[in-house]
Amino acid sequence: MKENTNDSQRIESEESDIDLFATLQIDGMEMFAWTIVYGFLGAVLYMLVSLIPMPYTMVSLFKFGLLPSISIVAITGAIRGPLAGFLSGYIGVLIYDWISYGLVVTLTLPAMAFGVTGFVVGMASYRFDTGRSLAKLSVLSMIGFVFTTLLVVVIGLIVEGYATMAAIGFVMLPMLTLGLPSAFLLPPILAAGWQVITSKIIPSAIPER
Repeated sequence: MKENTNDSQRIESEESDIDLFATLQIDGMEMFAWTIVYGFLGAVLYMLVSLIPMPYTMVSLFKFGLLPSISIVAITGAIRGPLAGFLSGYIGVLIYDWISYGLVVTLTLPAMAFGVTGFVVGMASYRFDTGRSLAKLSVLSMIGFVFTTLLVVVIGLIVEGYATMAAIGFVMLPMLTLGLPSAFLLPPILAAGWQVITSKIIPSAIPER
């Protein structure tokens, strides 16, 4: 009886490992390679979009405008899973910081925080041709960006020594008011565009998730 129980636990553990690999899109070398490629392509797109000056309006501590770069992280995660989404945000921020400022900020911790958006979005699966799935993408993109913002604030408080009110007023509020509308609006638009490209232009050239 004990042997049967151990066999059952071992089988369940193996199935759990397989599910994790499938979720991360690393189930096999070819799938792993494509996931890394997507992550790096997303990072490059994040960097390029971040270099484009975007207009915004400051009203007290609220920053109104668009943050299209965060939608690149979200859509990368939606297309290719949490690992690719995380890499697109993490590496994208590192490249942008290096090009713009010539340095890596706070042991790359803020970059990791931006990767969290892609990771959260990538944990779910989507059909870009249905409104319900696009709505789910919007919601998870906003949830992911909220986690990113909170992590950036915590890093500022613990590692960089921000005062609490300064972190809330000059980091959290501007990030949320700038990023949440972009996380809500832009990923579904990019997803719909991706659906058109993959279904009509190059339907068999890109492996599906």
